[in-house]
Amino acid sequence: MNGLQCPRLLWFANKKQLPEISLFDEHKFSQGHDFEEHVKKLHPNSVDLNGLGFKENLDKTKEAIEQNQTIFEAGFMTNNLFVRSDLIIPTDNGWDLYEIKSTTKSKPQHIPDLAFQKYVLEKAGLKVNKSFLIHLNNEYIKNGEINPEKLTIQEEVTDQVNTITDIEEHIPKFREIMDLPEYNEMPISQMCNKPYECPLKKKCWGTLPENNVLQLTNWRVYWKLLGEGIEDIKDIPEGTDLKPRDEIIIESLEHNPYISKEHIKHFLLSLHYPLYHFDFETFDTAVPIYDKSRPYQKMPFQYSLHIEQEDGSTQHKEFLSEGGDPRPALLKQMKGDLEGTGDIIVYNKSFEISVMKKLAEDFPEHNDWLQDAITRIVDLADPFRAFYYYNNSQKGSYSIKKVLPAVTGKSYSELEINNGADASMLYFYSHIRPKLDNREEIRANLYRYCGLDTEGMVWILAELKKITE
Repeated sequence: MNGLQCPRLLWFANKKQLPEISLFDEHKFSQGHDFEEHVKKLHPNSVDLNGLGFKENLDKTKEAIEQNQTIFEAGFMTNNLFVRSDLIIPTDNGWDLYEIKSTTKSKPQHIPDLAFQKYVLEKAGLKVNKSFLIHLNNEYIKNGEINPEKLTIQEEVTDQVNTITDIEEHIPKFREIMDLPEYNEMPISQMCNKPYECPLKKKCWGTLPENNVLQLTNWRVYWKLLGEGIEDIKDIPEGTDLKPRDEIIIESLEHNPYISKEHIKHFLLSLHYPLYHFDFETFDTAVPIYDKSRPYQKMPFQYSLHIEQEDGSTQHKEFLSEGGDPRPALLKQMKGDLEGTGDIIVYNKSFEISVMKKLAEDFPEHNDWLQDAITRIVDLADPFRAFYYYNNSQKGSYSIKKVLPAVTGKSYSELEINNGADASMLYFYSHIRPKLDNREEIRANLYRYCGLDTEGMVWILAELKKITE
């Protein structure tokens, strides 16, 4: 799968030279393991070969196949090709092959994965009849003990797997790449993000010019330009069909920042005070751990709120769960903190709205005030998404991490926690599944990080007002 995505990724993975995985990556891997444990409960009489060493796994697989047993983590080696299959089940005239994925639906990249396994199993002498994906049921709602049958969906993908016919063509190419003493090419393409963001992307993209075409907003245009060997924005040929926002990005190289005072003033005049600057922090798990929750549901464990009066004075309120299901206590405090009629200011409103809608669905006694709160939400990202303000330092992005320093000169760089993924993981592994022993230090850093999200919005609005005066 690495080889299909990028030859450089294949080489670095084979040489074990990929960057060290983050706590967030560890969390993703653990979600797959948690889901597999529930799938195993559907096959209580199976043989589980997980955790065995290379040779022992191969030997135990051979024994279990001779005994016609259902096997988890069966290993096969043939012609220097090796796989461990999540699950194989004997049938009257062969075996069915299963891939377990902690996703909520089948995805295109799952098919070649299964096809390669099928290829190796058949080369090893097994007859593979059908191929299946087992994935999460995103409509499953936990109520008491997890029900493995309702948690899982089994989907036959035999026909799709059988359409993959280029495995033998890829094998010698991939072996040749893996045997190279070094790999210096940096083949930047759309595959840097497909099917997953490549762990080498930061290094590879770091070779591009500071103002490169990948900062444009129209991906069809920037990949076309890059394919033609045009990397620097200043080298874009005249007459290139560009969207207005991309023209602003180019113009900002000489006239920075770009500001549409009229549009910004219209946005500011539409606001209704007092303003409730609000931000959630959340975590999620593949297998729900609390009743009234679903696979990968965003569980809000923290919020920050800066209430801003029209005269510029502010009051700060905040919530950070002590552990357990954070939602009941969060809802109790949040109801009082958001009481009022002013606009609720968020950054990228789809996230906060989706969290609130799930809260209203799971706790219907809070539905009325949550629905009212949703109608009060105003998205501070709107003027930046529309490029009414754009600074070249944003490099094509309108995220608050780029906008805050561009507009105010302040940033998250000096914080111990400076992004949402870290906040989520540090909370989860200090409060929900504790394996970090600096809980109080993490709580202090979480307060600072989430507080900056909302105070930063206050600062941004203040600067926008100055701009239009």
